[in-house]
Formats: sequence, C-alpha cells, structure tokens
Amino acid sequence: MYKQYKFDLARNSLRYLTKTCNIKELYLPYYLCDVIRHAVFLENCHPNFYHIDDNFYPAQEFREKDYILYPNYFGICNKNVTLLEKIYPNLIVDNAHAFYMPPQGFACFNSERKFRNVENGSYLWIKTEGESADFLPIRPHKDLLKRLKNFIMLHEKFKNTNQLKIDTDSVTSPFCYPYLAQTEKEADKLANDLTKNGLNIYRYWNNLPRNYNEYKFYRCLVPIPIQ
Repeated sequence: MYKQYKFDLARNSLRYLTKTCNIKELYLPYYLCDVIRHAVFLENCHPNFYHIDDNFYPAQEFREKDYILYPNYFGICNKNVTLLEKIYPNLIVDNAHAFYMPPQGFACFNSERKFRNVENGSYLWIKTEGESADFLPIRPHKDLLKRLKNFIMLHEKFKNTNQLKIDTDSVTSPFCYPYLAQTEKEADKLANDLTKNGLNIYRYWNNLPRNYNEYKFYRCLVPIPIQ
C-alpha cells in the first residue's frame, strides 16, 4: 500500500521524502539531472554516486538496506526497476520520465509537466504498512496511447542503427525515443536535422568525464520527442 502526496515539483517530492523518512545517505547515479542532486544537498543528505552500464542498470551492487535512487530513464527502464525492487527494499524510483507508471519500490515520484500541459505537478508515493492508503491511481488517457504509438513508429525507423537495445514490450510510459548514435558527429547531425524540422532537442544532462561509461549517453544520445 502507498500513501500519496502532491507537490509542485519532483525535486520537492524528493526533499519531502528525504526529510520525512530521515534519509541521511542516498545513492544517486552520475547520469542525473542536477536539480535532484541539489534537492538531496538541501536536506543535508549525503550523496554517494554510482555508475550505470549500457542498459542503464547500476554497475555496482549495494547493501540490502541502502537507500538508492534509480531513474526510469526515458520511460524505458521498467524491467530494471522491477529487478532492483526485488533486491533492495529501500529503492526510490524517479519516474520523472515515466509519469503513468504505477508506484513501485519503497517510494517513487514523477513530474506531471513533462507529460501534460500543466505548469507544475508531482506525485509522491511512500509505501505504508498497517494503515489504509490514500492512493488515487493516475489514469492513462489518449495522450499515453499516442505516445506509445509514436514510440513504436520511431523504433521501427531507428532500431537497426540505434546503439541502445530497447525492449518495446516493457515500454509502457515513454517520455521520448532515446537514440544512441555511434559517434558524436552522427548525434550532432541528427539533433541539428531534427531541430531544423521544428523539434526541440535537449541533451541529457550535464557534461561528464570522457572516461565515464555515461559520457556516451551525454554526448551521443539524442532524445527524440514523441508527442
């Protein structure tokens, strides 16, 4: 069972969770939006950073009781979330890229403005025991069906050259279509071509050292909008 809360921003959902649950130490991936890191710092929570592999899965093991934040990257990492949830009871799922996903882990939060035409909005769910839960599921609507259809269309177009191996059967709430190019030059050309066609292309997130495995995601991954 989960208790549901509503906030303005995903970062504030995480701040509330960190403070309310007295989380003093939290594992965060290097490949992550800075505002999430800052939210942790503001609550005097010590961050430990971890790497991810080519499938966005953590490249290290954690202690069973560690608090771990794991982003459902681009809304395509549902299987990773399910695997991690079985191992780590204190998993916190960042569903900023997977708004319509049901609650999983010890807690999870999302970002409404990335999926709906609203200024702000974030839902936080915290697992509860021994009490009734104030839980209202987010009901999918035609926006999600459109996203899924466009995601599959883009995958059919790019799957033979995309360096990411995407299991479309596990994609249920995609934020965009992540295309991983072979080279930086190829990624830049694709991003420029899409921009010329009127699409807003954002590169995620900030620069990372070249010797990090995540560098290729920062430099060669083009998130193609699917709305």
